[in-house]
Amino acid sequence: MTIKAGNDPLKKPKVWEMLKESPQDEALWAAYMGKSWVCMTIHEKEQIDKWKSDIEASRPKIKNNNPEVHVALTPQLQKEIDTQVFAEDDEFWEDEVLQSAVSQQESVKIEAELQEHFEELEKKMVQTPNLIEILSRDLRKNFILIEDEFDMEFEALGKSYVSYWDKYPNGKYSPERWVYEKKMELKAYKKEEFERLKVSMIASISSSNSSH
Repeated sequence: MTIKAGNDPLKKPKVWEMLKESPQDEALWAAYMGKSWVCMTIHEKEQIDKWKSDIEASRPKIKNNNPEVHVALTPQLQKEIDTQVFAEDDEFWEDEVLQSAVSQQESVKIEAELQEHFEELEKKMVQTPNLIEILSRDLRKNFILIEDEFDMEFEALGKSYVSYWDKYPNGKYSPERWVYEKKMELKAYKKEEFERLKVSMIASISSSNSSH
């Protein structure tokens, strides 16, 4: 089933609104999906492509079928315009002050929402993969499978993985200690990936705000 743009399929409205402005931004899609681009499956990337197409298709197409109209600016019309402008001048600046206060409150709210999103995203990205945790319940029996999972996780992050048997061919090192150390190492690499993603997202948001 194709989910049309505007429905916010993953229920992350703040990021979805940014994606509607910049649907080609991979950093925003990574934040929306809760994982880095390199860790996404082919199916997830295909789904993102469908959402991109929906967003592009939903954008309004600007048409101007009205002929250009020229108005003669007579002295009387100029006087009426000047009177209207000066009469509304004080009200205009009062509205500007009020709008500035509202904008500041909105900025504080958005910043708090982004911080909450970053914390949630970091928690999801940095945590040990669920399959490794499950296999670790019977670590010695599943040790080869755990090694395979570590190898795939490291590769997805662009890191090379040195297996237990390459490091300790005689097996004279605690497998439990080895798995614990690899979990910590994997978490550190994922933390680095999150920080890069966060910097990219902040830069993208700042660029979007400055263009408006």
